[in-house]
Amino acid sequence: MMLCAIEVGTWIVWGVIGLIAGYMSGKLLSNRSIPVAAAVCVGIIAALVGGYVFVRVFGENDYGQTISLFGSIAVAAILLWVLYALFGKKES
Repeated sequence: MMLCAIEVGTWIVWGVIGLIAGYMSGKLLSNRSIPVAAAVCVGIIAALVGGYVFVRVFGENDYGQTISLFGSIAVAAILLWVLYALFGKKES
């Protein structure tokens, strides 16, 4: 089954990358006022969007798929960093 000409398995991998990135950042930065669930949601959305954009830019061949995985990691990391920089207040 294809979703927007991208295999469903690819979407699932991007989602899992975002889930892991959000969960890890939420646990590592648990002294901030942002709930882990919010970090997980932002991580998943960022990884899906980042992966999709990178596969559209670099194509749907094996090279483009590999680049999209790294792109989803990078976009999730950047957006989670922005989330914590803007809304995370260090608790005493």
